[in-house]
Amino acid sequence: MENASKALIIAGAILISILLIAISMYIYNSAQGTIQNAGDKMSEQEKQVYNSAVSSYVGTNKKGVDVKSMIDAIIASNNNNVGQSGKFIQITTQGWAEEYNGTKKYKNGEPNNDNSDGQLDTEAQNMSALKSEVNMGRRYDITASYAAGLITGVTIEEVATGDK
Repeated sequence: MENASKALIIAGAILISILLIAISMYIYNSAQGTIQNAGDKMSEQEKQVYNSAVSSYVGTNKKGVDVKSMIDAIIASNNNNVGQSGKFIQITTQGWAEEYNGTKKYKNGEPNNDNSDGQLDTEAQNMSALKSEVNMGRRYDITASYAAGLITGVTIEEVATGDK
């Protein structure tokens, strides 16, 4: 009888140990999910910070001064993200700035989002030249294009005013 009671005590201790291990694993897995979600949210916050330089200018019927400020913000953003793949914001115009009209995009056609230092100087000069083409008395519609949640391009279209 003495051996049987010792066996029951040992069996009970083993069951309690298994129960404690199972509870620990459950808590660990729950914490990992929370940590993972926090990491995802931080990534979304980083995207919002990156996009905030330009997103406030996106919309319809924007003034010429807003367009010029946006171009400055894009140049600054591109300079801050040199060498970071996918963090180049290109500009396309539609219906104005004849040499940029329609298909002319910075990066000479399709975007190459490597944002290299050598390429950036040329692009900043082109964007500054475009900035001088913006008419302060006109209105513009600005739309943004996104890739992986980041703004990778803007299209600037002059609003028809009827007094051209």
